[in-house]
Amino acid sequence: MKIKDKKWIRIRIYITGICFFLAFCVIFLRAYQLQILEGSQLSSLAKRGYTGKLTLISQRGTIFDRNGKELALSIQVDSLCCYPKEVKNKTTAATRLARALNLDKRDVLKKLHSSRSFAWIKRKVTPEEINKVRGLNITGIDFIKESRRYYPCMETGAHVIGFASQDNKGLEGIELEYNRYLEGQEKRFSRIHDALGRSLIFNGPRIERQDPFNLILTLDKDISYKARKALMKAVRRSRARSGVCIVMRPQTGEILAMAVAPEFNPNIFWKYQPYEWRNRAITDCFEPGSTQKTFLLAGALEEGVVSPETVLNCEKGKYAIGSFIIHDSRPYGMLKVSEIIKFSSNIGAIKIGQRLGAERFNYYLKRFGFGEQTGIDFPGERK
Repeated sequence: MKIKDKKWIRIRIYITGICFFLAFCVIFLRAYQLQILEGSQLSSLAKRGYTGKLTLISQRGTIFDRNGKELALSIQVDSLCCYPKEVKNKTTAATRLARALNLDKRDVLKKLHSSRSFAWIKRKVTPEEINKVRGLNITGIDFIKESRRYYPCMETGAHVIGFASQDNKGLEGIELEYNRYLEGQEKRFSRIHDALGRSLIFNGPRIERQDPFNLILTLDKDISYKARKALMKAVRRSRARSGVCIVMRPQTGEILAMAVAPEFNPNIFWKYQPYEWRNRAITDCFEPGSTQKTFLLAGALEEGVVSPETVLNCEKGKYAIGSFIIHDSRPYGMLKVSEIIKFSSNIGAIKIGQRLGAERFNYYLKRFGFGEQTGIDFPGERK
């Protein structure tokens, strides 16, 4: 081999060595950049790609009446979801799903095109809808068991019990007031999933749920039903726009029934207007009217200014106080105090009030709780 050829071979070896060295330097610098300079950022980005958070929601506690009868309970139902990356021919799938579920096609298509690995199509579907969807044989569609609130008494006691949302959060009534006890405690934990969003490994401590509390009310289911029927009959008969019926045990103050009109069914609360959810017995103020006479008489008897046998002149149904004329429904003459209450004589009540005096009457009204909240465990109480 000639010297010239040997020299050329050495030059090529040197050039090749330099290229390998430079390539190694480039790889080293890039590795340094990825591992050292941007390592934590890239690691966090990659971790977000295959890990996620799951929330385990406890089933809500049951609400019972005083006799152990269920007023609100949770049942297992199916909800329809999708894994967007698995759904093929999304436009056709959206059209068929929208028709089967009576949904807007654009909303369904938007969910099928979601960048997330999971999306809800429709929560808590009916058995008929389940059969329709299963008959479509669409890939990437699945059913998940969820807890749904059910109110077996429907309209009876609805304004007291209230209702909960699809996510099992109390929104009205006792469901709202005692939500933190009824809903239990959520548990959040991480998971590792594949590119399609399917769970592979659950990380973290052993999954345990704190069971929710059950709730027993003073309501009596049977008395509540009868009170509701009586109220609705009275409202229809008098053509009233609203009404309230309360049944209380006077010895203890326990509420046995509380019915309100207009009524609503908490199982389908979203079909009603918000004013129909309002518990008027708690949130509205009412003029006491002639029921005020009983509190007046109680104060007068306590002070000893009258007795049940005291006789007062009811002025034949017309009595002037200053420029005001007080009337009775009938021209009563001399009535005993017990008869004044029996016949609801306005003039007789005025004369009892004159004997008691405004200051002492106001004192007894406050003693009976007028102007103050009762402290009932229900949201939105008025004075």
